Amino acid sequence: MYSRASMEQARSLLADQQLSAAQQLLYTQHPQRDADVMLRELLIGERRNEQAAQIATRLTMGSDAEALVSQAILAHFAGSLPAAVQCCEKALKMQPQLATAQNHLGRALHNMGRPEQALAAFKSAVAADKHYAEAWHNQGHVLRALGQLPDAISVFQRACELAPGYRSARLNLGISLFAMERGREALDCFEQLLSHDGDDVEALMNAGLSLHLLGRFDEAKKRYQQALALVPKHATAWYYYGVLLNELQETSAAMQALQKAIELNPQDVEAWIELAGVHEQSNELEKAEQAVRRAQTTGAQHPALLLEVAKLTRRKGQPGDAVKLLQRLDARQLPSRLAQQYFFELGSALDRDKQYEPAYRAFLQGNQLAANSQRRQSVDKEAFPALCQRIQNWLEHNQITASLSAPGELGEDLCFMIGFPRSGTTLLDTMLAVHPDVVSIEEQATLEWVIARLNAIGAGYPENLDTFSELQLDELRQLYRQRLASILPQRPYKLIVDKLPMRTIHAALIHRLFPKAKLLFSLRHPCDVVLSNFMQQYAVNEAFVHFDTLTDCSRTYDQVMRIWQTFVERYSPDMKYVRYEALVSDPQAALQQVCDFLGIEAQQSMLDRDARLNTRDRVRTNSYQQVAEPIYLRASGRWQHYRAHLLPHLPLLKPHVDYLGYEI
Repeated sequence: MYSRASMEQARSLLADQQLSAAQQLLYTQHPQRDADVMLRELLIGERRNEQAAQIATRLTMGSDAEALVSQAILAHFAGSLPAAVQCCEKALKMQPQLATAQNHLGRALHNMGRPEQALAAFKSAVAADKHYAEAWHNQGHVLRALGQLPDAISVFQRACELAPGYRSARLNLGISLFAMERGREALDCFEQLLSHDGDDVEALMNAGLSLHLLGRFDEAKKRYQQALALVPKHATAWYYYGVLLNELQETSAAMQALQKAIELNPQDVEAWIELAGVHEQSNELEKAEQAVRRAQTTGAQHPALLLEVAKLTRRKGQPGDAVKLLQRLDARQLPSRLAQQYFFELGSALDRDKQYEPAYRAFLQGNQLAANSQRRQSVDKEAFPALCQRIQNWLEHNQITASLSAPGELGEDLCFMIGFPRSGTTLLDTMLAVHPDVVSIEEQATLEWVIARLNAIGAGYPENLDTFSELQLDELRQLYRQRLASILPQRPYKLIVDKLPMRTIHAALIHRLFPKAKLLFSLRHPCDVVLSNFMQQYAVNEAFVHFDTLTDCSRTYDQVMRIWQTFVERYSPDMKYVRYEALVSDPQAALQQVCDFLGIEAQQSMLDRDARLNTRDRVRTNSYQQVAEPIYLRASGRWQHYRAHLLPHLPLLKPHVDYLGYEI
């Protein structure tokens, strides 16, 4: 209907806040009334309603159909939607093919809650003017509201093709792509907007969301901080920032951000839910319940709220009631990430309620969703098995000499807690952390800095492990110590417990660097270990992506434990096994043996649950719920309830069962 080239030039000027220049451009190329209509549409399309109202007011002074459309627009701005509909219908009687009348009829109908009629109006608008980018854009809004995301994306893309500088269209295209967890494509949209205007707060926030989805946490944090620097009282930005900080386990900062969001918008149910989650993950269950109750007072019906209530109900020892709550949700209607949480929580509640077969199916569905998630796309699934194979090959064909009399420090004050995830390391770690002479480092990158350095030298790690002089080894030790220094608390200690179960595969490196360090190896029945890892919703990394199926869990366990057995047979390290089953059945006796091995005096407070939890603001592992309970036996031998599903994997696991002294 109108010159799209002229409109795009004017749109660019408007984006640079040059309204007068845009107006002058259109006036020089079109009759004034046509130019005003074009300018009106551009301004409304970019939500600059106050300026659009001025143009519309001028246009109402005519007697044509566009005057009626402008009356409709002003009625819409005033909140009189039925009047807006009437004006558009009158305009269409005068000019049945008037695209602008159909477009603004659709806008009014959509805001009246009549999406199907609105959609028909927008389709009529683009049928009358196939180059009408604003109508394509508005059609996308309705389709998204109807849950038809693929179609919404298509029409938003059409709007962007027609009007590459149409900010709202590109923003909404990105938002729709994000809703489908197409994070990279969504990020491209927001970064395009930021390349034109680096202070676009909506683009900054949505770029942060996309980066968060992709697991690019540092970049996401930067985008949120930029948005908050521009608009310090932006409640939604504080909420998004709090969600990110919570995932990063920066607990205090997460709470502050979420409380700021709530202070700015007390009715933000999602901020209350997230705050409840932070408290729950910090084992502050009373505070979590308070946040849940406050969320409920908003009157909002949010599936994540029901999920949080169910989790707290299960943790209060009412798994059957938790299951009933969860069964009120339709997982098919949930966003993918929330659906993952739903199935893992449902599985946990069903397992506690002794409904083992339904529990297995729930965990299976949760793992299937996790395997297909956006974050998995950036993880090399072959990296961890390949590293394990290289370490295994190296151990079988090479020998290192770790001198106990070499110059320099050799790790006399170090204890590395290893094993396999879900073998009781967190329980034991929280016990040891109570001791005044012990400092515990829970699953933080320390030795990994050394490995990164090794990978940059010669053939890389582990192939270069036996090529270093004592001077070079001492430099690596100092690198490890520097990393420790940035983490250790400022208090006296005699022993550092550095806990990360998957460091089992790096036992030879530990032995090479620190031959006098002690190794605490947490053991548990291999079948229970495999099952328990299958039951977890893990953060994404190169190791944990191998726990989506019992098959992958079993293969990964086999690879890691073969490395350990080879290492023990070749090097006879200073180590002690700590059986999970012994730790939970007779914790005092098991702990006494551990303390004797470490050369520290056992203390009764190490068995006190509250004392254990007070050693940190938050347990950083998936075991945070279990260690907050009194020590229990129910997880010992749990695999027997799922025996039918584990049967195909017993041939692979049996050598480890025998080696470790268990039975099947």
